[in-house]
This record gives sequence, C-alpha cells and structure tokens, in this order.
Amino acid sequence: MFVAPAPWVNLAGSTSAPTWGRSELGQRGCSSHCDLGRHCFGSRETTFSLWRSCVLGATALAVRERSRARQRSTKPKSYRKFQASVKVEKRSLHKSGDVLSTGTLPVGDGFELYYEEHGHADGIPAVFLHGGPGAGCSRRMAQLFDPAKYRIILFDQRGCGKSTRKDSSSAEEQIDDNTTWHLVSDLEALREHLKIDRWVVAGGSWGTCLALAYASKFRERVLAMALRAVFLFRSQELEFFCGRSGGASQLAPSAWQSFGSWLPPEISSARAVAAAFRRAALGQDASMSPSDALGKWRAWENFLFSLRERNPQLAECEAASVPALPEVSTPKSPWPKATKFNIQALLTLHYVAERGFLNDAELLDCAKHFDFPLKLIHGQCDCICPAENARDLASAVGQHAELLLTNAGHSQWDTDNIDAFVRATDEIASECLVTC
Repeated sequence: MFVAPAPWVNLAGSTSAPTWGRSELGQRGCSSHCDLGRHCFGSRETTFSLWRSCVLGATALAVRERSRARQRSTKPKSYRKFQASVKVEKRSLHKSGDVLSTGTLPVGDGFELYYEEHGHADGIPAVFLHGGPGAGCSRRMAQLFDPAKYRIILFDQRGCGKSTRKDSSSAEEQIDDNTTWHLVSDLEALREHLKIDRWVVAGGSWGTCLALAYASKFRERVLAMALRAVFLFRSQELEFFCGRSGGASQLAPSAWQSFGSWLPPEISSARAVAAAFRRAALGQDASMSPSDALGKWRAWENFLFSLRERNPQLAECEAASVPALPEVSTPKSPWPKATKFNIQALLTLHYVAERGFLNDAELLDCAKHFDFPLKLIHGQCDCICPAENARDLASAVGQHAELLLTNAGHSQWDTDNIDAFVRATDEIASECLVTC
C-alpha cells in the first residue's frame, strides 16, 4: 500500500494525510497481461519477497496490514474512509514510456477510432477515457500510469480528435450517431480488437460517466477503476453546471449573465439552455451566429474550469475573473461553419441537451452491482462536477469503493489530483502483482 501526502482533505474534513484501503482486486484475479507476470504465478513467498524488497518496503507492508484489518471490519454498502498516516512526498506524473503502436478501428456509421498504446506490451491493460464530451486524448494522460507496469490505451472518442467521421464536410455531422451507448459499443469493440480479456478502466469528468456506462453493460470486463471528477449526468448536476438558477450561476452571477443574457426568460433549465446554444451553433437561430454561440459556451466552461468554489476571495475576485465573452451578433450569410476547434463545445452541447442519453439515476442504480475495486478522486473545489457526485457514487458501490477528496479544483493536472490519481493506479498495479 502507499501513503498519500499532505495536503489532503478526507471525508471527515481533516487535512491529515490519508491512506488507500486495500481493495478486492486479488479476489478477482489478474489479467494474463499483468506486468511482471512471471512473478504473479510463482509462490506467494517469492511474490511477497519481491514486493518487500523492490516496491513497498517494510513501512508500506505495515500499512497494508492495517488496511486489511480495516477492510475486514467494513460494513456492506459503506465505502472506506481515510485515516491519518505518515506524510510522504507528493507524487508527480510518471515519465513517458514507449509508444507501442498507433492505429485506427472502423466502428460503423462512418466513424474510425484513433488509438495509441503506451508502456509495456505485457503490462496490465488499462484504458483512459478523456473528458468533454469531445475533448480528445493527449499523450500526457498515459503518464498517469507506470509505463513499466501498464499497457496503456488512449483513444479519441467518436466525433472528436482524430476519430472523426470519414469524408465528413462539416463539424455538425460529428454529432449524428453520437450517443453514450455508441461510445460504449466503440469501447468494447476496441477491447476486442486489441485482444484484451479484462482491463483497468480509468477516466476523468465526462470520462467517468462513460466508464460507468461501460461497466453497466460489460462489468465482467473491468478489472478495476480509477476515476477523477465524477459526473453522473443527473438533472441536478446539469442545473449546477449551466441552469439559470443552478449552483454555478449563483457562484459567478456576472459571468453567467454575460453567458446567458441572450436567452429568453422562458429558457431556464440546463437542458433547455444547452439546446438553445446547440440550435444557434448549428445555424438554426436567426438571432445569434454559430461562432458566437460556441464562443460563449467555451468561455463559460473555461471560467468554471478555473473557478474554485471554496475560495474565500471568490466574491471579491469574480468581477476581475470574468472572461471576455463575445457579444450576441446577428448572423451573416453564409452561416459560419463550426470547425474542428469548436467540436468539443458542439459535442458537449449535444450531450447536455440530451442529458447524456441516460435516465436520471441510471448510472447509480447500475453501480450498486459493481464488484471490482473503484478508486475515486475528486477535488472539493470543483465547480463543474460537485463533490457530492463522488460521495453518492461511493455510497452506491459500497465496500468496493474508496473516495479521496483533494484540495484541488476540476483539472486533472492540478498537483493534488495528479498525486492522488498516480497513487491510485500504482496501488491497483501493486495489488495485482501481490495477489495473483
């Protein structure tokens, strides 16, 4: 086990350093691709000797024993909390590993998925799901995993990055045949294409929602999960994000006024707001140009991305922090087309307007049946995905879930979130090595 460094905030509000509790990974076994697999199937004495000398050390072994004792006492449907422990240095991203391969995979409806494999060819298979929807992947995401222990798969979800519809002539064509369940099918097709039996599924923000949707259909293919900034696409979360009377609009009223003042008063719900922006972005609203609609939406998202809900200076600094949002302009003919640089905004509008193509509590209901380790990292200052999302998911999963609230905001690249996520993926790999 590893020990997480300060500063952290655990579920009791303490700033003491937490430890991850021991998960159930060993009970489910390890994939045949497990790194250092030649040790996994040796004697337990040999495995623990290697682990003791090469990875954990004597101190971490003691921490693991305490974690086992805590797990044995865990009650059903109660996710694990964290206790104070020894402070250690904050972790950073792993060094870049080898790029094993790149490729494309036709998945139907004219789409081709672009994917990359990083790390160790015989490592534990892990896939990282990017946010957005529509943000695309970056190679930096592979550095959240140890390249010596993982076979890391990154890919652009359909409609964005390098996974666009073949021979399409406009960005709006990327939203046709683009739903959560199309993306779930794409992910499963990619797993089969890469000949992976089971894999670690990880992601952030929208990627957490897609990961949970995937597990609701293909639970037996999930070895473990590491998720950051939980988003469940429930109505209350969307209202917080962009509703006229939601949480974010109250945190930053002047910014929301600049963002949504062009909307008629009867448009107030989050889905209605997103649908209005989508119509304008597709050139279907005579009062606003597509470029202005997409510009306003991007500026609102970027503002919330950088906002910290618990910042005591929020009220004083908000006016100075409001981004330069474009003014509403009457469109000119011909209509400006959305370019690849606007595709993330267009896809996000599409998914918010349709509530992620999910029923309101669908993902939480499915999560109650998860029986694999689920490590959750969530910034308590996140102004896009409230921390309550992660608490609700952890409660639904119960004893298989572990939740850590950091002092970070929404960004994956906040140092606290990097530290927590790297430790989570390291622990998943470590448990696979020890218990196989």
